[in-house]
Amino acid sequence: MSDKRQILIAVDGPKNSLNATSYVARTCQPANLRITLMHVLPTAPETFWDLERADYFKDETMGTYPAWKEKRKEAAQTFLAKAKRNLVKAGVAERDVGVMLQEREVGIARDILRQSAHGYDAVVVGRRGLGEFQELYLGSVSQKIVEGIKDTPVWVVGGDIEAKRILLAVDGSENSRRAVDYVGSIAAETKAEFTLFHVVRRFSFLDDYTLQDHEVEGFWEEVKKDIPRMFRFYKTNLERAGVDGARISTRANLDSDSRAMDILQEAREGNYGTIVMGRRGLSKVRQFLMGRVSNKVLQRAEKFAVWLVP
Repeated sequence: MSDKRQILIAVDGPKNSLNATSYVARTCQPANLRITLMHVLPTAPETFWDLERADYFKDETMGTYPAWKEKRKEAAQTFLAKAKRNLVKAGVAERDVGVMLQEREVGIARDILRQSAHGYDAVVVGRRGLGEFQELYLGSVSQKIVEGIKDTPVWVVGGDIEAKRILLAVDGSENSRRAVDYVGSIAAETKAEFTLFHVVRRFSFLDDYTLQDHEVEGFWEEVKKDIPRMFRFYKTNLERAGVDGARISTRANLDSDSRAMDILQEAREGNYGTIVMGRRGLSKVRQFLMGRVSNKVLQRAEKFAVWLVP
């Protein structure tokens, strides 16, 4: 059995393809990767699918439809070939880069979701990619992929990311433990710097006016004791995975108005390229597929790669 990391990169146009492949090659050890580049050919422009008018498009372009499809296919073959050359040039073995080009079957997102179930270590999508509009927030197809993949980490790449610093937004949950272990297993062999970042919302008596001063003070004393222990635990796990301890730092904010905004601010001011979070966010609520904090960070992290780890 191969010990190489299996990565599925869902690509659209040339820009998205090169951004995603370059990011993966910079973040991981290229020699330890086995990558599948996947592109789903639309059978009509996505706008017509969104409006349930795909058949109308085919009827109206009946005479030129075969030529339109062939042109789309040729363009896809061109940027997929370029993406593969980019990975090989970065150090990924040519035999370890596969290309999948297929027509849309049930839907672009659902076709990718179906492929993602084949044992990948990560599924990589462009932040605004896989669609024809440049939304302010996450692209619609990318959003569907993020929401639909439950058991595989998803990397959402927001542009040409060169910064190698990795910000791990953590708490004491099992979800965060899995995220830290995952990062160690993926990026330990790179020269990335890692920061463990813990955020606690500011406490207000308006939250619960029945609490007494001494009860709140006792709570904060326990929190302050727990944080160093948590950081030591995560740092030890990263070191066991092969991360040099000198490349690991820790930061905590115990007076946050918005955990999501503070995570983003830390990422921007600290020149990070990647934000890693547990899929269910910084809480112990399990009934939601994605936590509120994780979702807020994802929607606003325009110039970062965000890893969501289940």
